[in-house]
Amino acid sequence: MSIGTRAVTVLAQASGTEETETVGIWDNRLLDEWTVPFGDWVEQAVFWIANNLKLLLDIVAWPFDTLIRLLVRDFLSEVSWLWVVMAMFAIAWLARNVKVASFVAVALFICGVLGGHYWLETVRTIGFILVAVVICVLIGIPVGIVCGRVDSFWQVVRPILDAMQVVHAFVYMLPIIWFFGVGETSATMVTMVFAIPPLIRLTNLGIRQVPGDVVEASRAYGAREMKVLFDVQIPLARPAIMTGVNQTLLLAISMLGIAAIMGAGGLGQTMFRAISNQDAALGASSGLAFFLVAVVLDRMSQREGAETGGLLKRIRMAWRHRSNPEALIPDASASAIVKYRQDERFAGLAAAERVPMLVTLIGGALMTVSAFLAWTINAGKLSAYGRWSDASLEGELDGRSFSGLDASGGSWVGLIVLVAGLFVVGAVAASYFRPGRGPRWLVVDGALIAAIAGLILSVGHLLARPLSATDTPVASGVADPGTGIGVIVATLGGVIAVVGAVGWIRTAPHSPLHPLPVGVAWSRLIGVGIAILVLAGGMFSSWSHDRRGGQIVTPEIQAELDEIERQMEERPQDIAALSTEYQITFEKSRIDNLIVTDGITGKGTGLGLWAFLVGLAAAATTLPAAGVFGSDERRKWQWSTITAGLGAGSTALALTWILVQVRSAEPGYLSGVGSLMALIAGAFVVASTMPVLKEFRRSKVYAALATGDDSAGDDSEAQDAPVAGASGPA
Repeated sequence: MSIGTRAVTVLAQASGTEETETVGIWDNRLLDEWTVPFGDWVEQAVFWIANNLKLLLDIVAWPFDTLIRLLVRDFLSEVSWLWVVMAMFAIAWLARNVKVASFVAVALFICGVLGGHYWLETVRTIGFILVAVVICVLIGIPVGIVCGRVDSFWQVVRPILDAMQVVHAFVYMLPIIWFFGVGETSATMVTMVFAIPPLIRLTNLGIRQVPGDVVEASRAYGAREMKVLFDVQIPLARPAIMTGVNQTLLLAISMLGIAAIMGAGGLGQTMFRAISNQDAALGASSGLAFFLVAVVLDRMSQREGAETGGLLKRIRMAWRHRSNPEALIPDASASAIVKYRQDERFAGLAAAERVPMLVTLIGGALMTVSAFLAWTINAGKLSAYGRWSDASLEGELDGRSFSGLDASGGSWVGLIVLVAGLFVVGAVAASYFRPGRGPRWLVVDGALIAAIAGLILSVGHLLARPLSATDTPVASGVADPGTGIGVIVATLGGVIAVVGAVGWIRTAPHSPLHPLPVGVAWSRLIGVGIAILVLAGGMFSSWSHDRRGGQIVTPEIQAELDEIERQMEERPQDIAALSTEYQITFEKSRIDNLIVTDGITGKGTGLGLWAFLVGLAAAATTLPAAGVFGSDERRKWQWSTITAGLGAGSTALALTWILVQVRSAEPGYLSGVGSLMALIAGAFVVASTMPVLKEFRRSKVYAALATGDDSAGDDSEAQDAPVAGASGPA
């Protein structure tokens, strides 16, 4: 028999006798005769390790189990949500800046108000990712440092990293489950194996990129190797190391889906359950919380000055460059280093600015004071829709008044008007005492945006349709919520603040950091047009769903349910079928008797209509802001500010309606998807203005231009008048 053939014994079907058939090398059946039992070998090795190296496996699992127990189960899952938010705010402030810290706090607050269950899964997700990243850092940075200093060690580690990045997680998931079981420990290990290679590679690269002459100079001055490492190499390699930490975090986030399959808790498991049960509400809420947690951790781990982008883009880049994360480090030699000149300063207050600033200050002060005055009398207004007791049934609230901060008064409308008023006052104060040197948005354009948003909110509260006696089956004494002095003062203050801010922005010496694009920004016009369509859809969509008990189970339906219950007692053998009929009857009642109000007609407040009209005004101001009527840069900036204020007002109308019902509504009354659509569309309008608004800063003047010499004295004329040739901030 030749080497290319093999005798195969088969049973003849007819006679039952054995026959020998020769199978050639081209026959696929030959593969069954030459099978290599690789899978069996691995299985045998796995069984042997699991049975004979239990002590070693326990040692390996100990740090994972300990960190998960201490951080996730005993701390984050037990501590108050408010402490977690404040702690994350403080960490973000120390690691980045107050802007990132504020975003972190707001994002985590949103995760909390989704519900207690979602908050618990949120902190479990944060804890799970932190444990994985901490272990990666504890292992990856020392290994990367050794790789950067010892070439032979790097030659050994490099192929291992290649294998960790190329081999899919499903391959090594099963052995890890065999060794450590299903749960958070094994999921953390799989995540660590997948996420640690970029950290080691970038740490190695950072150490190797430290200039050799700097290292040699430190050694020439007598520094020992540990001094060279900790005082020279690691500080200079810090940007690369921090990029590695961020990439490891992004890859760990992308592994949460696989971790959920392995039995790890958190939002990944919640989304997995939503997919399995086809639960759209659970999937949407857990998806939002997951997105916010991912963005929070990503922003906190970025190094200062790093390129920021969308989370999905950053995760996609991390996946694309798993094998070559070095490509993610920007070329330092290509970036321009700008040094501030000693003779430059921001333009001082011009005489023409002072009067509109004073008017703006008065309007902001009135907006602030209005929140503490009466907004409604005898009954609630917005809160009455979700809480019948605020409708003053049987005259229970007659003679009572409620301030802008009370749940039955202005509620979140009054609160946001208060914040807007304080922001306007702060912008005027910062621009007066430290022109150009205060926070970015405490300037004239920020004041105008806040003033417009506050004015829209107060007017929206004035024009909102109050609850009537026909809107609820138990409203046998619905009182008309009288208009308090507070909302009038808020509206007056908003008008004054807007007028003053418009005059201020016309005279304020601001200029762009870089020249704006010439021509019409068509993409911006298209984006705002889409936002208007979304606002129109939100206007006709539901703004409230009323499922309160008295409206779901009517007397007729209750009679049917009672009859089914009686039959269940009489015919216990049919209890399964009767239980199904009971559930179907109840669900049909819930659907048929659900009261849905839209944003324009019916029994709602009509806020959807006002949000849409504000959006139309924003679309109109987008035309000059996008350059349809000319390419003047200051005109684009001024109109973009007005557009942003209108977009913020539309967003605020929807946001306050949602938050008012979250604060005071009875169980069964929910805000509808139409308010969410209006909120998103308004935010999209605001986002469309950011490319222009971010470019403008207070203009700078130079002593050489103002006085003819190179000194930097305090020339009052240079402070009070725009200087020809003055540029924006460098």
